Amino acid sequence: MDAREVQRQRVATMVILLVLTLERLAYYALVTNFFLFLNKGPWEGPQAWNSLDAMNAVFVLAGVSYISALLGGYISDAWLGRFRTMVMGFLMYILGYILLTLMAIDKLPRAICGSGASFSDSPDIEDPSPPSSPCRAAVYISVTIVGLGVGTVKSNIAPFGAEQVGLNTANPQRTRTFFNWFYWCINLGSLVGVGVISYIEQDSPGVCKNGFFCGYLIATVCLVIALTIFVAVYPCYYIAPPEGSVLGNIARIIWEALCAMVKQCRYGRSENNQSPLHVEPRFLDRAKIRYGGSFHESAVDDVRALGKLLSVFTALIPYWLVYFQMETSFQAQGLHMRFSIHGGNGTNSTLDHASMYNEVGVSKFSVPAAWLTLFNQLFLIGAIPLLTTFLYPVMDRAGIRLSMLFRIGIGMVFSILAVMTAGGLESYRVFLWRTDNSSHIEQIVGNVTYNGVDISIFWQIPQYVLVGAAEFFASIAGLEFAYSAAPRTFQGMIMGLFYTMEGVGSLLGTSLLWLVSPFWLNNTTDFGNINENHLDFYLYFLGVLQFTTFLIYCGSLYMQRFSLRPIAMPRSRRRRRVGVVTGGARGAAGSPLIPDDLAEEDGEDIDDDEDENDEETEGDDRLSHHGNSQVLL
Repeated sequence: MDAREVQRQRVATMVILLVLTLERLAYYALVTNFFLFLNKGPWEGPQAWNSLDAMNAVFVLAGVSYISALLGGYISDAWLGRFRTMVMGFLMYILGYILLTLMAIDKLPRAICGSGASFSDSPDIEDPSPPSSPCRAAVYISVTIVGLGVGTVKSNIAPFGAEQVGLNTANPQRTRTFFNWFYWCINLGSLVGVGVISYIEQDSPGVCKNGFFCGYLIATVCLVIALTIFVAVYPCYYIAPPEGSVLGNIARIIWEALCAMVKQCRYGRSENNQSPLHVEPRFLDRAKIRYGGSFHESAVDDVRALGKLLSVFTALIPYWLVYFQMETSFQAQGLHMRFSIHGGNGTNSTLDHASMYNEVGVSKFSVPAAWLTLFNQLFLIGAIPLLTTFLYPVMDRAGIRLSMLFRIGIGMVFSILAVMTAGGLESYRVFLWRTDNSSHIEQIVGNVTYNGVDISIFWQIPQYVLVGAAEFFASIAGLEFAYSAAPRTFQGMIMGLFYTMEGVGSLLGTSLLWLVSPFWLNNTTDFGNINENHLDFYLYFLGVLQFTTFLIYCGSLYMQRFSLRPIAMPRSRRRRRVGVVTGGARGAAGSPLIPDDLAEEDGEDIDDDEDENDEETEGDDRLSHHGNSQVLL
């Protein structure tokens, strides 16, 4: 590779990582405080959105962004290619943010952003219902457009960046390094979005009198800069053309294999003139040309790779359930602990932030609840460079290789430790609440009073750090696996499927919470008080679920690694001498098991030998000769 090519790759990769950082900043600047924006926003008094409507709008934003990732990947693979699809996604992203920025200062046309105060504008008709949810149409239009842009960009930026440095499975070190820095940029962008932009939106510091307008304007400018830089370095990119739609071929291959299997089950098969080591075709192999189908080997193998990817993505769903606890149960737990560094004031004390800071003579500073996740992001920002530049190279020189699937398993272990640690802390917190009245405190955040226990919120650091460790192994390896194991013809769709399964985990977490709430979270008289509930039982349940999935995951990998396909044998005298291998590590004679491909090649060699010589004795000698590399029983 010449110096010019190296420079091209370096520029293209750095620009894509910068664009990723700015895009993640804009996303987290919106999603972190969007619920608060709808509750507060530019609307004063009773016209603000109620909690249920605001929560539904946030769910629409998250749901559209995850589902559209699969659509964006398919569009890039089939029609537009990654570059043009990402440009389209950024344009939708910016358009949605412009609508939100104008909405923050109440400058949208009244046709799409009415006051929402009444169902009728006639002064003669009284509307007994309270005014609520202004700009409903504009809000849902904006979040839908932003969600489509987020999903479209997210599903394509990782494979597009990987293509710039010519990554493939033959160079796993470069693949691992790229995706490590890719995930580092994700956390850097989220750190700025959550730690800086969300603070501006919530507290309106300095000259910024409208925090949400300033925050959304900053995010919009970041997106415009990202798109400009991304387009400006177009000559440096390697642009792979779209491969065309593969969904039709996938469906036809599965249908043809199913028809062949049904036909065989229905009519049976002839055993005449079959090789003694004839290998039964697997389900999808029946669609291959050599087994009577109409598709080439590579097309069928691509569909089989899709099945393997789906199984790994499904195994990651419990991991995503634990991951999203940072945004739900972990924050609920933290709001019932002391998040002031000045300590409590005794029994039933009130820690109103404004009065507390005025008493000690310092300026008012309200810590946003979203800052609780910064422990996780700071850990990843510090750990990823350390492991990428020091630990992994040392392991590589020592000949120690951690495969992607192995790293996913390690991430599952850290996920179990994280949720169990959170459950243990919650059990201790509830124990103090019920047995020690002197530890009771009240904390006012906004207009909501939280009954808590005088335990520092910094005791949550271990669980956030453990989730960060789980992300470092499982999330990064999952991204790497989604790119490396996906066939070239639908890499974008596979990456979109990876993010869609992440969204499925989030939705299943909501459904699971709804299912267990009658048993463990049934205090409906005070929604801001979890002290009479059993959030710890819910966290323990997630840990058991993740541990069970981990055992199944390890068992499936072991069976896949150490099992062979069965060999169908015809009814003949030779069958008494050659056994059917169904599993195990070694045969009765102590010979190692041979993988499927080698067994199949040896079987074909036997057929050729028997065709050349029909004498039984010589055929038996040849079979014995080939038996040296097979399992003889």
